[in-house]
Amino acid sequence: MEKETIIDYVWNNPLSSRSDIQAGTGFSGSDATLKRLISQAVSTGEIIAEGEGRATRYSPVKYPDGVQTFEKIRSEKYLYVDKTDLVYSLANRSSSYVFLSRPRRFGKSLLISTLKAYFEGEKDLFKGLAIERREKAWIKYPVVRLDLSSAGDASDKEQLYLKLGNLLEESEDYLGIERNATLPGERLYSIVRRAYDKYARKVVILIDEYDAPMLGTIYEPEKGNEFKSIMKEMFSPLKKLEPYLRFVFLTGITKFSQMSLFSTLNNLDDISLDDAFCALCGFTQEEIERHFTSSLRVLASKSGASPTEVTNQLKRKYDGYHFSPACPDIYNPFSVLKAFSKMKMADYWFASGTPTLLLESLKRFDTDIYDIDGVEASASVFNQPTESITSAIPLFYQSGYLTLKSYNSDTDTFILGIPNAEVRSGLMDNLLPAIAGKSPVETQNVAIRFKRALTSNDLESALDILKGFFASIPYPEFGREELDSFEKKEAYFKRLFYIVFSFMNVQIYTEVMNSEGRTDALLYLGDTVYIVEAKLDSSPQEALNQIEEKGYATRFAGSGKNIVRLGLNFSSKTRTIDGWAIQ
Repeated sequence: MEKETIIDYVWNNPLSSRSDIQAGTGFSGSDATLKRLISQAVSTGEIIAEGEGRATRYSPVKYPDGVQTFEKIRSEKYLYVDKTDLVYSLANRSSSYVFLSRPRRFGKSLLISTLKAYFEGEKDLFKGLAIERREKAWIKYPVVRLDLSSAGDASDKEQLYLKLGNLLEESEDYLGIERNATLPGERLYSIVRRAYDKYARKVVILIDEYDAPMLGTIYEPEKGNEFKSIMKEMFSPLKKLEPYLRFVFLTGITKFSQMSLFSTLNNLDDISLDDAFCALCGFTQEEIERHFTSSLRVLASKSGASPTEVTNQLKRKYDGYHFSPACPDIYNPFSVLKAFSKMKMADYWFASGTPTLLLESLKRFDTDIYDIDGVEASASVFNQPTESITSAIPLFYQSGYLTLKSYNSDTDTFILGIPNAEVRSGLMDNLLPAIAGKSPVETQNVAIRFKRALTSNDLESALDILKGFFASIPYPEFGREELDSFEKKEAYFKRLFYIVFSFMNVQIYTEVMNSEGRTDALLYLGDTVYIVEAKLDSSPQEALNQIEEKGYATRFAGSGKNIVRLGLNFSSKTRTIDGWAIQ
């Protein structure tokens, strides 16, 4: 009997004893073999053991959906994807002042919690994890942990001072030292010095979401300068406290410059683009296969799909992040855990926060998704400080709506793109209603009807729906450009076409290079590939002829896919599709 049979039984029969498993699966081997197989399943996190001895019961894995405390995950036996080998390397590197930028809901708070448990010497919580083989001393340090996300909604400087004061007061109480109600920076300095004296150990400072107080003020210069001044004063003691500090770690979403916040901290090591730590947050493909194999089988059985289909769907929907030149594919951990907790794939990450700031940046910098999905840029462009940005690209990258897709070592540049279907769908859900001047309900209704027609191979009906939708969009609403030339008009329609199809959650690639030129768009839906060429104020047959003449379909020869060639013509007078040809 295979281990998977035991896992399947436990998933269907929670709180099973070993004798229940033996009887329920018809296991005929020795008791020692059964114990070994069950232990393997427990060690890989595919099932959990509750109780001890004869009272031990086995149940399906518990997913830490929304749980960001390392102690709770370990003590209550939630699934933990072991990152402690990297945690040890991070905590014991030569640089003791470290900064890491990652998108929201990507495991930064859990990482902070894990570091806190490590530095406080909570050895028992790490039993069986990779760090157990590396750490021998388990020294307990006093830890100051500050979660600045609670100060992210401060409306003015007085409220910001109040929220920071409350956080610092919590640290004073936690460390058992006298409260000292002064300015944030002076108070932080006092906390470190007194903790150092009390415990005769260097102090660890862990700051989560350091940028939260400033994010909402990016486009409010007066308020933003006030908030930055307050935060700069708070961080100012970090450099002169160096003799008393064991480790300082800051996380956030965006990146503010050394000059604006950390002018005295010239030894802050930014590891956000380091290959060595690119998988510190998020799940790799190897971790998905190691920890979620049984979960994928259960999800497949509930959805009526095969495990392979569900695995591929999980990858399309949540994978695709890269945080360094040689980074492997990284899955969004928040969405993966949500999907398995609910046993349903949906757009969880985007729904957890509305990107108002990002949409505002598109307007402010006269930019759209068509221009930045696939853009080539150096790290100095997309990783630049937030307060000095001159395009929407840094905000989109640092917030996780763009990621690194490839790296060119010759030019030291990266291709950036939308990570996966979840992010693409979420962006378009917010973008398209604004572009079309319609409610989300109206645009979603169009999307449902269009997708239904397309999946039914009723391309004529799908194009009729699309034609009506294009005609209803005010012209031009997207961007500030005046469509005073043929090239701009053609670019406008192709851009709108891309955004609409992306909103429909159809996998679309634009301006695809081949040996003879560029295909306007390739659409992938199941086993069908749509090769699309669009013209403006011309004819659909001319577009179709170009597909043939340029050999755009050649790359799919022998692929086994159904190939549909689609020629479209847009009319600048009617502002919509006025004809199509299908082959």
